[in-house]
Amino acid sequence: MEQETAASAISRMEWRLGELHKNALLNSQRDRLGEIDALLARLPQQVAQLRTRGYVYKSHLEEQLGQLAQHWQPVRSQAIRTLEHQAVLLRPEVNRADEAVRRLQPLRMRPLTTAQPTINRVESQLSAVERRVRAAQEAVENVYDELADELEAVGNEIKGCERILEWLAGATFALNAGEGLVAATEARTGDKDERTEGILFLTDQRMVFERREKVARKKFLFITTESELVKEVSWEAALSDLERIDASEARKALVFKREMLAVVPRRGSRIAEAQFELDTDSDTWRALLLRCQTGEIASDRVGGAPPVPEYTVPAKCPFCGASISQAGRVRGIASVQCDYCGQAIELQKA
Repeated sequence: MEQETAASAISRMEWRLGELHKNALLNSQRDRLGEIDALLARLPQQVAQLRTRGYVYKSHLEEQLGQLAQHWQPVRSQAIRTLEHQAVLLRPEVNRADEAVRRLQPLRMRPLTTAQPTINRVESQLSAVERRVRAAQEAVENVYDELADELEAVGNEIKGCERILEWLAGATFALNAGEGLVAATEARTGDKDERTEGILFLTDQRMVFERREKVARKKFLFITTESELVKEVSWEAALSDLERIDASEARKALVFKREMLAVVPRRGSRIAEAQFELDTDSDTWRALLLRCQTGEIASDRVGGAPPVPEYTVPAKCPFCGASISQAGRVRGIASVQCDYCGQAIELQKA
Protein backbone atom coordinates (compact mmCIF):
# COMPACT_ATOMS: atom_id res chain seq x y z
CA MET A 1 0.00 0.00 0.00
CA GLU A 2 1.44 3.36 -1.08
CA GLN A 3 2.07 5.78 1.78
CA GLU A 4 0.71 9.33 1.69
CA THR A 5 3.43 11.91 1.13
CA ALA A 6 3.82 15.27 2.86
CA ALA A 7 3.14 17.20 -0.38
CA SER A 8 -0.51 18.05 0.34
CA ALA A 9 0.18 19.17 3.90
CA ILE A 10 3.07 21.37 2.75
CA SER A 11 0.93 22.87 -0.04
CA ARG A 12 -1.66 23.87 2.57
CA MET A 13 1.11 25.53 4.58
CA GLU A 14 2.23 27.42 1.49
CA TRP A 15 -1.31 28.65 0.86
CA ARG A 16 -1.56 29.90 4.44
CA LEU A 17 1.79 31.65 4.01
CA GLY A 18 0.49 33.42 0.91
CA GLU A 19 -2.56 34.64 2.85
CA LEU A 20 -0.28 35.72 5.68
CA HIS A 21 1.81 37.86 3.32
CA LYS A 22 -1.32 39.59 2.00
CA ASN A 23 -2.87 40.16 5.42
CA ALA A 24 0.39 41.50 6.86
CA LEU A 25 0.29 44.37 4.35
CA LEU A 26 -2.90 45.54 6.14
CA ASN A 27 -4.43 46.41 2.77
CA SER A 28 -7.98 45.67 3.96
CA GLN A 29 -7.55 48.31 6.64
CA ARG A 30 -6.08 50.77 4.11
CA ASP A 31 -9.09 50.15 1.86
CA ARG A 32 -11.47 50.75 4.77
CA LEU A 33 -9.94 54.18 5.35
CA GLY A 34 -10.63 54.99 1.70
CA GLU A 35 -14.22 53.79 2.01
CA ILE A 36 -14.80 56.09 4.99
CA ASP A 37 -13.31 59.01 3.04
CA ALA A 38 -15.74 58.28 0.20
CA LEU A 39 -18.74 58.00 2.53
CA LEU A 40 -17.96 61.32 4.22
CA ALA A 41 -17.85 62.93 0.78
CA ARG A 42 -21.02 61.27 -0.54
CA LEU A 43 -23.47 61.33 2.37
CA PRO A 44 -23.77 65.14 2.65
CA GLN A 45 -24.67 65.20 -1.04
CA GLN A 46 -27.37 62.59 -0.44
CA VAL A 47 -28.81 64.65 2.42
CA ALA A 48 -28.84 67.75 0.20
CA GLN A 49 -30.83 65.76 -2.37
CA LEU A 50 -33.32 64.75 0.33
CA ARG A 51 -33.90 68.42 1.12
CA THR A 52 -34.27 69.26 -2.57
CA ARG A 53 -36.91 66.55 -2.87
CA GLY A 54 -38.87 68.06 0.01
CA TYR A 55 -37.89 65.98 3.04
CA VAL A 56 -37.61 68.50 5.88
CA TYR A 57 -37.28 66.29 8.96
CA LYS A 58 -34.30 64.64 10.71
CA SER A 59 -32.47 67.96 10.90
CA HIS A 60 -29.76 66.23 12.94
CA LEU A 61 -28.36 64.58 9.80
CA GLU A 62 -26.39 67.63 8.65
CA GLU A 63 -25.02 68.33 12.11
CA GLN A 64 -24.09 64.71 12.73
CA LEU A 65 -22.26 64.41 9.41
CA GLY A 66 -20.41 67.66 10.09
CA GLN A 67 -19.24 66.39 13.48
CA LEU A 68 -18.13 63.06 12.04
CA ALA A 69 -16.15 64.81 9.29
CA GLN A 70 -14.47 67.01 11.88
CA HIS A 71 -13.55 64.04 14.09
CA TRP A 72 -12.40 61.93 11.14
CA GLN A 73 -9.22 63.83 10.29
CA PRO A 74 -7.39 63.18 13.61
CA VAL A 75 -8.78 59.61 13.72
CA ARG A 76 -7.57 58.96 10.18
CA SER A 77 -4.10 60.30 10.96
CA GLN A 78 -3.85 58.10 14.03
CA ALA A 79 -5.06 55.07 12.07
CA ILE A 80 -2.40 55.60 9.40
CA ARG A 81 0.33 55.96 12.03
CA THR A 82 -0.85 52.78 13.76
CA LEU A 83 -1.05 50.95 10.44
CA GLU A 84 2.48 51.86 9.32
CA HIS A 85 3.92 51.04 12.75
CA GLN A 86 2.23 47.63 12.84
CA ALA A 87 3.31 46.84 9.26
CA VAL A 88 6.97 47.48 10.22
CA LEU A 89 6.69 45.26 13.29
CA LEU A 90 5.12 42.42 11.30
CA ARG A 91 7.73 42.31 8.54
CA PRO A 92 10.48 40.33 10.36
CA GLU A 93 7.94 37.90 11.86
CA VAL A 94 6.45 37.17 8.44
CA ASN A 95 9.94 36.72 6.98
CA ARG A 96 10.79 34.12 9.64
CA ALA A 97 7.55 32.26 8.90
CA ASP A 98 8.40 32.40 5.19
CA GLU A 99 11.82 30.86 5.83
CA ALA A 100 10.32 28.11 7.99
CA VAL A 101 7.81 27.09 5.31
CA ARG A 102 10.49 27.14 2.59
CA ARG A 103 12.57 24.70 4.64
CA LEU A 104 9.76 22.19 4.24
CA GLN A 105 10.35 21.88 0.47
CA PRO A 106 12.83 18.93 0.67
CA LEU A 107 10.21 16.97 2.66
CA ARG A 108 7.46 17.06 0.01
CA MET A 109 7.98 13.51 -1.28
CA ARG A 110 8.70 11.96 2.11
CA PRO A 111 6.05 9.91 3.89
CA LEU A 112 3.71 12.18 5.84
CA THR A 113 4.25 10.14 9.01
CA THR A 114 7.97 10.92 9.07
CA ALA A 115 7.59 14.59 8.06
CA GLN A 116 4.64 15.32 10.37
CA PRO A 117 6.67 16.38 13.47
CA THR A 118 8.57 18.97 11.42
CA ILE A 119 5.36 20.16 9.74
CA ASN A 120 3.69 20.50 13.15
CA ARG A 121 6.51 22.73 14.43
CA VAL A 122 6.30 24.98 11.37
CA GLU A 123 2.50 25.08 11.61
CA SER A 124 2.76 26.18 15.23
CA GLN A 125 5.12 28.98 14.21
CA LEU A 126 2.82 29.98 11.34
CA SER A 127 -0.22 30.03 13.61
CA ALA A 128 1.58 32.32 16.05
CA VAL A 129 2.39 34.80 13.28
CA GLU A 130 -1.22 34.63 11.99
CA ARG A 131 -2.44 35.56 15.47
CA ARG A 132 0.05 38.41 15.55
CA VAL A 133 -1.19 39.68 12.16
CA ARG A 134 -4.79 39.55 13.34
CA ALA A 135 -3.84 41.50 16.46
CA ALA A 136 -2.19 44.13 14.27
CA GLN A 137 -5.32 44.38 12.11
CA GLU A 138 -7.47 44.84 15.20
CA ALA A 139 -5.11 47.50 16.55
CA VAL A 140 -5.72 49.55 13.39
CA GLU A 141 -9.46 48.82 13.25
CA ASN A 142 -9.93 49.82 16.89
CA VAL A 143 -8.80 53.34 15.99
CA TYR A 144 -11.62 53.96 13.49
CA ASP A 145 -14.29 51.32 14.18
CA GLU A 146 -16.46 53.46 16.46
CA LEU A 147 -16.58 56.37 14.01
CA ALA A 148 -17.16 53.99 11.09
CA ASP A 149 -20.11 52.42 12.91
CA GLU A 150 -21.65 55.86 13.56
CA LEU A 151 -21.17 56.80 9.93
CA GLU A 152 -22.76 53.56 8.76
CA ALA A 153 -25.76 54.21 11.02
CA VAL A 154 -26.22 57.68 9.51
CA GLY A 155 -25.90 56.18 6.03
CA ASN A 156 -28.64 53.65 6.80
CA GLU A 157 -30.85 56.44 8.13
CA ILE A 158 -30.37 58.39 4.90
CA LYS A 159 -31.20 55.28 2.84
CA GLY A 160 -34.41 54.94 4.84
CA CYS A 161 -35.36 58.55 4.00
CA GLU A 162 -34.64 57.94 0.31
CA ARG A 163 -36.82 54.83 0.37
CA ILE A 164 -39.86 56.56 1.89
CA LEU A 165 -39.56 59.42 -0.61
CA GLU A 166 -39.61 56.84 -3.42
CA TRP A 167 -42.77 55.35 -1.92
CA LEU A 168 -44.35 58.80 -1.72
CA ALA A 169 -43.35 59.60 -5.31
CA GLY A 170 -45.31 56.52 -6.45
CA ALA A 171 -48.33 57.14 -4.20
CA THR A 172 -51.86 57.80 -5.46
CA PHE A 173 -52.29 60.77 -3.09
CA ALA A 174 -50.42 64.05 -2.75
CA LEU A 175 -49.33 66.02 0.26
CA ASN A 176 -51.29 69.14 1.13
CA ALA A 177 -49.71 72.57 1.10
CA GLY A 178 -47.42 72.85 4.11
CA GLU A 179 -47.67 69.12 4.89
CA GLY A 180 -44.43 67.20 5.35
CA LEU A 181 -43.70 63.49 5.16
CA VAL A 182 -42.24 62.19 8.43
CA ALA A 183 -42.04 58.41 8.04
CA ALA A 184 -43.42 55.42 6.16
CA THR A 185 -43.27 51.65 6.51
CA GLU A 186 -44.53 48.57 4.77
CA ALA A 187 -47.56 47.29 6.65
CA ARG A 188 -50.54 44.96 6.56
CA THR A 189 -54.07 45.28 7.83
CA GLY A 190 -56.99 42.88 8.17
CA ASP A 191 -57.17 39.32 9.44
CA LYS A 192 -55.42 36.22 8.12
CA ASP A 193 -58.30 35.45 5.74
CA GLU A 194 -58.39 38.91 4.17
CA ARG A 195 -55.10 40.73 4.60
CA THR A 196 -54.24 43.89 2.72
CA GLU A 197 -50.61 44.72 1.96
CA GLY A 198 -49.49 48.31 1.57
CA ILE A 199 -47.54 51.30 2.82
CA LEU A 200 -48.44 53.21 5.98
CA PHE A 201 -47.47 56.89 5.63
CA LEU A 202 -47.09 59.32 8.50
CA THR A 203 -47.01 63.05 7.86
CA ASP A 204 -47.05 65.92 10.31
CA GLN A 205 -50.83 66.18 9.71
CA ARG A 206 -52.24 62.70 9.03
CA MET A 207 -51.80 58.96 8.61
CA VAL A 208 -52.52 57.31 5.28
CA PHE A 209 -52.58 53.59 4.48
CA GLU A 210 -52.22 52.94 0.77
CA ARG A 211 -52.95 49.47 -0.49
CA ARG A 212 -50.18 48.14 -2.75
CA GLU A 213 -50.77 44.60 -3.93
CA LYS A 214 -50.25 42.57 -7.05
CA VAL A 215 -53.58 41.16 -8.24
CA ALA A 216 -53.82 38.29 -10.70
CA ARG A 217 -55.51 39.28 -13.99
CA LYS A 218 -54.99 36.05 -15.89
CA LYS A 219 -54.47 32.48 -14.72
CA PHE A 220 -53.78 29.20 -16.45
CA LEU A 221 -54.19 26.00 -14.45
CA PHE A 222 -54.10 27.99 -11.18
CA ILE A 223 -50.83 29.66 -12.21
CA THR A 224 -50.81 33.45 -12.52
CA THR A 225 -49.73 34.45 -16.02
CA GLU A 226 -50.53 38.16 -15.78
CA SER A 227 -50.78 40.45 -12.77
CA GLU A 228 -51.33 44.12 -12.03
CA LEU A 229 -50.14 46.30 -9.14
CA VAL A 230 -53.17 47.81 -7.44
CA LYS A 231 -52.59 51.04 -5.52
CA GLU A 232 -55.35 52.88 -3.66
CA VAL A 233 -55.82 54.73 -0.38
CA SER A 234 -57.85 52.43 1.85
CA TRP A 235 -57.61 54.30 5.17
CA GLU A 236 -56.80 57.87 6.14
CA ALA A 237 -57.06 59.95 9.29
CA ALA A 238 -56.06 63.40 10.44
CA LEU A 239 -53.84 63.14 13.50
CA SER A 240 -56.24 65.40 15.38
CA ASP A 241 -58.94 62.74 14.90
CA LEU A 242 -56.97 60.01 16.67
CA GLU A 243 -57.84 59.57 20.31
CA ARG A 244 -55.61 56.63 21.22
CA ILE A 245 -52.60 54.90 19.70
CA ASP A 246 -51.47 51.53 21.06
CA ALA A 247 -48.31 49.60 20.21
CA SER A 248 -47.92 45.91 20.98
CA GLU A 249 -46.15 42.72 19.98
CA ALA A 250 -47.85 39.53 18.89
CA ARG A 251 -46.28 36.12 18.42
CA LYS A 252 -46.93 33.95 15.40
CA ALA A 253 -46.36 30.24 15.98
CA LEU A 254 -44.47 31.22 19.17
CA VAL A 255 -41.50 32.19 17.00
CA PHE A 256 -42.10 35.19 14.74
CA LYS A 257 -42.71 38.53 16.42
CA ARG A 258 -45.35 40.78 14.87
CA GLU A 259 -45.22 44.52 15.51
CA MET A 260 -48.78 45.80 15.90
CA LEU A 261 -50.12 49.36 15.93
CA ALA A 262 -53.77 50.02 16.78
CA VAL A 263 -55.36 53.44 16.30
CA VAL A 264 -58.68 54.48 17.85
CA PRO A 265 -60.42 57.63 16.48
CA ARG A 266 -62.10 60.17 18.70
CA ARG A 267 -65.77 59.63 19.53
CA GLY A 268 -68.08 60.86 16.81
CA SER A 269 -65.47 60.66 14.08
CA ARG A 270 -66.31 58.92 10.81
CA ILE A 271 -62.87 57.31 10.78
CA ALA A 272 -62.83 53.58 11.40
CA GLU A 273 -60.61 51.94 13.98
CA ALA A 274 -57.62 50.27 12.39
CA GLN A 275 -54.87 47.87 13.31
CA PHE A 276 -51.67 47.53 11.34
CA GLU A 277 -48.88 45.00 11.36
CA LEU A 278 -45.71 47.00 10.77
CA ASP A 279 -42.38 46.06 9.25
CA THR A 280 -40.69 48.20 11.89
CA ASP A 281 -40.75 48.69 15.66
CA SER A 282 -44.29 49.62 16.73
CA ASP A 283 -43.20 51.39 19.95
CA THR A 284 -40.94 53.68 17.93
CA TRP A 285 -43.78 54.44 15.54
CA ARG A 286 -46.19 55.18 18.39
CA ALA A 287 -43.70 57.63 19.90
CA LEU A 288 -43.24 59.29 16.51
CA LEU A 289 -47.00 59.54 16.05
CA LEU A 290 -47.43 61.20 19.42
CA ARG A 291 -44.68 63.69 18.61
CA CYS A 292 -46.53 64.55 15.40
CA GLN A 293 -49.83 64.90 17.25
CA THR A 294 -48.42 67.29 19.85
CA GLY A 295 -46.41 69.28 17.30
CA GLU A 296 -43.14 68.40 19.01
CA ILE A 297 -41.92 66.93 15.70
CA ALA A 298 -41.50 70.51 14.44
CA SER A 299 -38.25 70.72 16.42
CA ASP A 300 -36.79 68.17 13.97
CA ARG A 301 -37.49 70.34 10.92
CA VAL A 302 -34.63 71.85 8.97
CA GLY A 303 -34.53 75.56 9.72
CA GLY A 304 -36.81 75.20 12.72
CA ALA A 305 -40.56 74.95 13.00
CA PRO A 306 -42.70 77.04 10.63
CA PRO A 307 -45.60 78.97 12.16
CA VAL A 308 -48.66 76.74 12.49
CA PRO A 309 -51.90 78.65 11.79
CA GLU A 310 -54.87 78.28 14.10
CA TYR A 311 -58.44 77.92 12.81
CA THR A 312 -61.86 78.19 14.40
CA VAL A 313 -64.26 75.26 14.13
CA PRO A 314 -67.89 76.47 14.30
CA ALA A 315 -70.29 75.04 16.85
CA LYS A 316 -72.78 74.05 14.15
CA CYS A 317 -72.45 72.78 10.59
CA PRO A 318 -73.30 75.55 8.06
CA PHE A 319 -74.80 72.92 5.73
CA CYS A 320 -77.12 70.92 8.00
CA GLY A 321 -77.07 72.72 11.35
CA ALA A 322 -75.82 69.69 13.32
CA SER A 323 -73.51 70.22 16.28
CA ILE A 324 -69.81 69.72 15.57
CA SER A 325 -67.88 67.83 18.21
CA GLN A 326 -64.59 69.59 17.32
CA ALA A 327 -65.95 73.07 17.95
CA GLY A 328 -63.26 75.49 19.11
CA ARG A 329 -59.73 76.21 18.00
CA VAL A 330 -57.54 73.75 16.12
CA ARG A 331 -53.97 74.07 14.82
CA GLY A 332 -52.83 73.28 11.28
CA ILE A 333 -56.19 71.98 9.96
CA ALA A 334 -57.93 74.16 7.37
CA SER A 335 -61.12 72.06 7.10
CA VAL A 336 -63.14 69.49 9.05
CA GLN A 337 -65.85 67.04 8.08
CA CYS A 338 -69.32 67.27 9.58
CA ASP A 339 -70.01 64.18 11.68
CA TYR A 340 -73.64 64.16 10.55
CA CYS A 341 -73.84 65.12 6.85
CA GLY A 342 -70.24 64.46 5.89
CA GLN A 343 -69.72 67.83 4.21
CA ALA A 344 -66.24 69.37 4.30
CA ILE A 345 -66.33 72.67 6.21
CA GLU A 346 -63.70 75.24 5.28
CA LEU A 347 -62.43 76.94 8.43
CA GLN A 348 -61.58 80.56 9.10
CA LYS A 349 -58.23 81.50 10.63
CA ALA A 350 -58.52 82.39 14.28
